[in-house]
Amino acid sequence: MTTRVFSLFFAAGILASMAPILVADEPPSETIVLRQLQGQWKAEKWVIHGRETSEGRDNRSYRIDDRKMVFVTDGKDVGIATFKIDVSDKPFKIDVTYVDGPRDGQALPGIFRFDDEKFINCFPYPGDPRPTSFESTASNRYFLSVDRKKAD
Repeated sequence: MTTRVFSLFFAAGILASMAPILVADEPPSETIVLRQLQGQWKAEKWVIHGRETSEGRDNRSYRIDDRKMVFVTDGKDVGIATFKIDVSDKPFKIDVTYVDGPRDGQALPGIFRFDDEKFINCFPYPGDPRPTSFESTASNRYFLSVDRKKAD
């Protein structure tokens, strides 16, 4: 094999080995993230206005089907929301609009991320701007939820 041909194969090998790295740095597609969101979810941790609480958490869950969230309390559907996501930058953004239930018409701009098998999401107090971090404090009044997908 000539030096020129060897150099071309060597360069091609280097580029091929870098391809997964280059792709890994790109933001995931909305389709991939939506697929991750589908299913039944249960909160493992709630932090509201800087205070961790379990009050009301144990009997609540929600399911995501396409772009719809159905909130469940004591096994009964109690509210519905639709949502839009933006995964072009981190943290990912989610805009939830309640369309049925006690919060009908309310819209909340949130952020979210995945950590292993957990869906970590953070929302502002109604009327406040989108959160900028996944830290809930008394002053920022964020609602932080760490949720785990339930087995089907």
